[in-house]
Amino acid sequence: MDADPSYLARLWEFLWEVLSAWLVQVTGVILVIEQFLELILPRKWWEKVDAKIPKAERRRLLLWLCALAFIYASFSAYDDVNKRLRLAQERSQSTPIPFELPVMPPPIKKITPEQAKTISVMASKIRSDLGRLVVGAYLSGDNVHYSISLVDALMRAGIEVNEVNMAPDDPAQTGVMIACDDPGNMPDAVKKLKSIFTQAGIDIKTIPMLSQAKPYRVNGCMLFIGPSPL
Repeated sequence: MDADPSYLARLWEFLWEVLSAWLVQVTGVILVIEQFLELILPRKWWEKVDAKIPKAERRRLLLWLCALAFIYASFSAYDDVNKRLRLAQERSQSTPIPFELPVMPPPIKKITPEQAKTISVMASKIRSDLGRLVVGAYLSGDNVHYSISLVDALMRAGIEVNEVNMAPDDPAQTGVMIACDDPGNMPDAVKKLKSIFTQAGIDIKTIPMLSQAKPYRVNGCMLFIGPSPL
């Protein structure tokens, strides 16, 4: 924001406008009007004027006109400044600067560092019992980063992970799930893996084996990272 000019600067600007307007009126009109009339009017007419209004009286009249011109120039300068102030105020009120909050990107959905550490440390203890783990994931939207962070935690535990992309069999199949051929008879290692996810604060469900898992020759159980709930 520009600083307001000092009092002396504003006073000088006002006086300059007054004197500029006054000099134009005096030198351009008042001081030349008599000489101009002498050129265009007959001499006899001027003899009558001199008889009624002597030259000294006319000079006094011109001085009064100069004084009136100064008053008019002062008012004209004040009126000009006042108009400019009103225009500036109207523009500032009619065109306000809009204030908009910046659009923040949505937060990335993934497991927390604490959850990743819990899964990695505890799953490393059952990796020999678990063997190769097939992880199916529905890769869409914010589910991509979540799947990547979850698989990374398992791989940090030294577990051999085979990732496949697949879709759920039912819209209700959301979140993290363990899909088994026989959900009621899960291997002990899979039960331990489910317990690890629960201790990490991840809600995990058990569902029947997915139909899209057949081409991948998944036997027993697999981990499925489904879409987010609608």
